[in-house]
Parts: sequence; structure tokens; C-alpha cells
Amino acid sequence: MDPHAQALREAVLAGSETAWRALYEEHFDAIYGFVWHRAQRHPHRTEEIVQETWLVAVRRIADFDPAQGTFEAWLKGIAANVLKNHRRRWQRDSRTQSLDAEPASPQSDGRCEAGELMTLALTALPARYQAVLRAKYEERLSVNEIGERLGSTAKSVESMLSRAREALRRAYQELQSEE
Repeated sequence: MDPHAQALREAVLAGSETAWRALYEEHFDAIYGFVWHRAQRHPHRTEEIVQETWLVAVRRIADFDPAQGTFEAWLKGIAANVLKNHRRRWQRDSRTQSLDAEPASPQSDGRCEAGELMTLALTALPARYQAVLRAKYEERLSVNEIGERLGSTAKSVESMLSRAREALRRAYQELQSEE
């Protein structure tokens, strides 16, 4: 558990505006970049989604558990859900455009590449699943190394990886069906 994140969370829950400002400044760029690429580099959409992400975070800060993952991973999960809701709205709006309207460009029609869908699906998972999958596939750690990092046995890590892969598969399929 990150002591810095825990201290900031407690200060935020106690009503510290300074702590919120610190969290915002520390994580704004990462969240903006995360959304920017998934919103097809559309500045207005990006700003709207980032703003809504922070509003949800303010309302749900008590749900953040530093033992389950980083604040940034938690925020990215929120952003992924907000983005998914906006995508539905964009797709619904594009279907209701008049027949005379110019067709939407491939970049603005709300579709994602497979890699973007996978990233979006990953960020929708619980932080502990994200952490174990990233350690295994991005950092290329062995099951034993992940176990050491998490303070778990190799068998426990294998089980968590299995559950995380299944959750990722379901999240990916759900996103694909929305496309």
C-alpha cells in the first residue's frame, strides 16, 4: 500500500482542499492523455470526459482503496467507464443524424482499434486484476516474482491471473459488442 496515496485519501476524506489539489495536479496529465487517445484526439470530448471523471472521483473517493491499486489506476477505471457511456451516446447520436448529414469520418465515429479496446477493457477491471496482468504481460514478471511483489504464493498468483484473464475477456467482449 502506498503511504502517500493513503495519506492523501485520508486528507481528502477529511475535507482537505489542498489534498484534492495535490491529487489533481499529480494525476491530471496521465488521465488527460489516457482519455485523449481513446476519444480520437477530440479536444472537446476529452475535456468533457476528463471533467466528468474527476466529478465521479470526488463523489466516490471513499471507494478508493490504496491496498487494491494506485489512485491513477482507479481514476483510469472511472475514465474508461465514463468514456464507454459517452461512446454509447455518440453512437446513438450518429445514428439519429439526418440522412443529409455528411458521413462521419472514421476517426470520429466512436470506433476503436482492437488494441484500444483491450486497453479500455483492462482499465475497466478491478485494480488488483490490472496490477497482476500488467506485471505478467507488460513487465514480463514470473508468477514467483509477482507473488513476491504482492506478498502471495505462486499458486495464489496463478489463480488471480486466471480470474483476471477471464474478467478481461468478458470486458473486451462487452466492449466489442457495443461497437
